[in-house]
Amino acid sequence: MKRTYLALAASALACTTLAACGEDGGGGARDAGDAKVCVDQYATATVIDDLLTGIKAGLADAIDDGLELDVQNPNADAATEQTLAQKFISGGCDVIVPVGTSASQLMATATKDIPIVFAASSTPVDAELVASMDEPGGNVTGVADVIDPVPDIDAMKQLIPDLDKVGLIWKLGDPAGDAQADKARAHLDELGVEYVEATISNGSDITQAAQSLVGKVDAIEIPGDTTTISAVEGLMKVADDAKLPVYGGTGEAVAAGAVISSSYDYEVVGKEVATLVLAVLDGADPATTAVVVPETGGFDLNRTKLTELGIDVPAEILDAALTTQ
Repeated sequence: MKRTYLALAASALACTTLAACGEDGGGGARDAGDAKVCVDQYATATVIDDLLTGIKAGLADAIDDGLELDVQNPNADAATEQTLAQKFISGGCDVIVPVGTSASQLMATATKDIPIVFAASSTPVDAELVASMDEPGGNVTGVADVIDPVPDIDAMKQLIPDLDKVGLIWKLGDPAGDAQADKARAHLDELGVEYVEATISNGSDITQAAQSLVGKVDAIEIPGDTTTISAVEGLMKVADDAKLPVYGGTGEAVAAGAVISSSYDYEVVGKEVATLVLAVLDGADPATTAVVVPETGGFDLNRTKLTELGIDVPAEILDAALTTQ
């Protein structure tokens, strides 16, 4: 398996670009060496591992100077999430870093006092984490991996010119999943392509959801919520048996066997999170510190799976590949 990344530079967030940098809006400047940063990684997934690698790299100097980094994994269990929130609140955390929309919502509900820097919420406004991307307005800011299913669907149409019907799988009630599913449905309507919905309530539902689409659709699109992505292995087993191509779901799904997804380099996303964390520790007020949206570089592409499925890849899609497998 060959994995080649195009260089994506993490933009340095200078003090002048962070509102209230050095002011006492986020609880006052703190010495990073004496601080504690608490990370709720939410679930186990390769994309989250990459994100954590970036966070640790971005905080490496501060860790060397004494910053405590506490990373906890509740494995997407709601009860464990609640317990973890209380642990973070009572455990002296100076900044809380929740990964994904669901974890971010829970932490933002649990505390209005401790600064929160979310990592990889694709719909922070729809999820009511922030009032706006430029002026978050509370104790929460972060880095948004805005996932747009439209490029995935356009690529799907290029790869399957006679595309007739698409299956959509996402976690119903998840703000990220719901918002992205809305975008997917709207774009499919514009293209005149029918769709069949197969929603899940948790990761264990995904096999049954995928099985419900077999024989009914030409391809499956994952709009991209964290729960669905973390359970993608179960989806891929059904899709592979049925020779159904799967699109979307970020690089995590592509690594598991999906054919293509617009994507971020999540180590870069993690480094952006670390930069925001350090800014908040230096006194930046989350209420006036804009949400950061890193650049996407193109597609993650699984040429091996496309070949197995007998799908030819146009040169323009190959040229836009961030990673190939």
